[in-house]
Amino acid sequence: MIRRRRPQREIPFSFDSFLDVVANVVGIILRLILVAWVGARSYHPTPTTTPATAPLADNEPVDAPEPPAPPDRLADDLEQQRRALAAAQQQLLDQLHQWEQARDLRTETEHKLTNETARLQALQAQRAAAEQAAADHGKKVETAALSLPEIRSRVQNVSAELEKLQKSAPPAKHALRYKTPVSQALQTEELFFECKGGRVTLIDVGAMLEQMNRERESKARQLATQWEVEGATDPVGAFRMHYDLERERGAVDGPGGPPAPGMQFSYSISWMVEPVAEMRGEGADAALAATSDFRKVVDALDPKTTAVTFWVYSDSYSLYRRLRDYLHDRDFVVAGRPLMEGMPIGSSRRGTASRGQ
Repeated sequence: MIRRRRPQREIPFSFDSFLDVVANVVGIILRLILVAWVGARSYHPTPTTTPATAPLADNEPVDAPEPPAPPDRLADDLEQQRRALAAAQQQLLDQLHQWEQARDLRTETEHKLTNETARLQALQAQRAAAEQAAADHGKKVETAALSLPEIRSRVQNVSAELEKLQKSAPPAKHALRYKTPVSQALQTEELFFECKGGRVTLIDVGAMLEQMNRERESKARQLATQWEVEGATDPVGAFRMHYDLERERGAVDGPGGPPAPGMQFSYSISWMVEPVAEMRGEGADAALAATSDFRKVVDALDPKTTAVTFWVYSDSYSLYRRLRDYLHDRDFVVAGRPLMEGMPIGSSRRGTASRGQ
């Protein structure tokens, strides 16, 4: 059986192997150059010259003097660098010493400046105290320096003014009348005013209640199937009214769910007024003028049948006192109801009645 020979394959050329060879050759050449340079630098030839004209004595050889070695530039440069480094080090030490001296001098100067500043402040305080004492002493001296004639003249002037005042007519007395601090619930017709922001404004509750009464029957019929009905009136002056009709629970009505149909019921009414104008009313002086809106309303009322209620916010107590005094002079019964800022004006079954004095 004949064995089949395998074909010989050529070794592929590789650049990596070629570069390795080149790098090795270059490295060998550089090493040879470095060895030759070091050897040439350390080699110092010794020339032997025998002068032809110099005679020889006793046929003995004469040793020629050795020539001086060539100067070493590297050693000279190193020595120069060493000297420059020593000089720079000495200069740095001198500058450091000077900086330390300047720092110590600055610290001492700051300490002296602080002491002088404190001393200056103390001297200024002593000067102010001395000036104040001198001024007080000067006033005492000036008071003591008044002569006896000047004192007598002043006494005579004061006596003359006293006699003049005694002879003049006494000023007219203005009697202030205040109601007794005993209040009672109002049983007459009631007129409402708002005192807020230092201004007084009429609240025509009667006109708004008339509008509510015209719509109350239709609203009340809705309570047959629900517990509460709300409504609102048209603006009257600077306010309008929001009212609420609430059905009362009967004996057959459960705690939850709609009301029992076909049952008789009663309901309560609560209302609240809402301002429709930001700027409204009159100030104290304008309200007490003869042609003011406040005077036009209250002067036409009968104090025997009408009481006046003021809803007063915390910024208008002084206004309320002036208006109250004016109405007291005309024998009106006045009720004041203070309100916190943001509280509305209204009435409900669970509220309190106005009390006047």
